[in-house]
Formats: sequence, C-alpha cells, structure tokens
Amino acid sequence: MMKDEKNQEIAAILFAILEDVYQVSPWSQKQILTDMNRLDVDYFFVYDDKEIVGFLSIQHLVGELELTNIAIKKAYQGQGLGSQLLAMLTKDELPIFLEVRASNQAAQALYQKFGFRSLTTRKDYYHNPKEDAILMKREGLVDY
Repeated sequence: MMKDEKNQEIAAILFAILEDVYQVSPWSQKQILTDMNRLDVDYFFVYDDKEIVGFLSIQHLVGELELTNIAIKKAYQGQGLGSQLLAMLTKDELPIFLEVRASNQAAQALYQKFGFRSLTTRKDYYHNPKEDAILMKREGLVDY
C-alpha cells in the first residue's frame, strides 16, 4: 500500500474515532488527512491489538508545541490510554499548549497530571455546542 493510500485509511479511522467521541467530529476526514501530511505535525497512536483506538496530534511551532487533538474511542476510555499518549510527550523540553472544553473536567485533570496548568479562558471558542475553552500550558520537562 502506498503512503498516500495508507494515510487516507488512517485519516478515515481517526475521523471515526472523533465521531465516536464527539458525535459530530470537530474535524473533517479531509482536514485530518491534510494535517497528517504536514511536516510540522506528528501523530501518535494507541492500539487494541492492531486496531487504532486513540490518537494524539501535535503541531511544532517556533519554540513550542501545540497539542491539537487527543481522542480515545468511548469503549476504551478510562483505561489509561490517554495517559499513554501524553507520556509520549514527557521527554520534550518545549512548552506545550492546548485548549480543552471548560466542561471537560476529566480531560483537565488528566492534563494537570502531566504538568499542564490553566492560563486563561477563551470565550465561546468551541461550537456544536458553543462553549468556552480553557487554555493550558506545560512548561518544559516535568517528572511524572
């Protein structure tokens, strides 16, 4: 299978994960594929046997990283897979930023476990449904 075909297949899987988690995916399959093909973006996966059941994506910016997506299929949530994904970032010395829904207390607690701290609120940042975002940042290396 050629790389482009493989990326299309993976983008379809990631889109299905986002639809499972959010009911209405915040990203289209085309947006995911475009993102995957960027040189400044990395994707990390967690598996059940050979099936991708969760992923994390980061974008490399000048002197910092942005965690752009993290999602675990609902059937696999609560099993430590989000922690496995975030642990992949523990050796990176750059500051990492992310946004999280204000109502998503479980995700905020997970991010705090990995050294992220709340910075500010972005009013009405999310749509479907409309909601504030909490901007969080992790400074450099943190022991876990």
